[in-house]
Amino acid sequence: MPDPGSDVELALDWAIRYRNMRAHTLMHLLCATVPFPVTGGAITEDGGRIDFDIPKDQVPDKAELTEKINALIAADHPVSFRWISDAEMEANQNLIRTMSVKPPMGTGRVRLVAIGPDGSVDLQPCGGTHVRSTGEIGPIIVAGIESKGKQNRRIRLAFA
Repeated sequence: MPDPGSDVELALDWAIRYRNMRAHTLMHLLCATVPFPVTGGAITEDGGRIDFDIPKDQVPDKAELTEKINALIAADHPVSFRWISDAEMEANQNLIRTMSVKPPMGTGRVRLVAIGPDGSVDLQPCGGTHVRSTGEIGPIIVAGIESKGKQNRRIRLAFA
């Protein structure tokens, strides 16, 4: 651990970081197209996955979901950020998609990620890294939809 005030040098692997930015933004689009609470998720080398609390009779069709997400990507929606106060976050709990992970609060403000004009595609608290517009993600496929319990469904997306 360097001493406070010491000079340090950072080497960033841009290819990996940019892939993660694309995948993370892609997960926002998945959330925007699957209107169920999120129970978990991960970014992978080829895309990522999100686990949703989806009843068996409401599982989305892979082909339709692929088409919807690719349409959002092709529309090249802008990705922007804005801040709201902790009090505004408390008053807008509907912005939180995850069931167990809550946005960090206590500093007086919470960062929102907005995809599309005024967050019309997706708007939720997030501190992750993102691309500037959905077109940077590139085409994707829904690689799988798996049952992970009574209502938990894992949706895996991969870069095409």
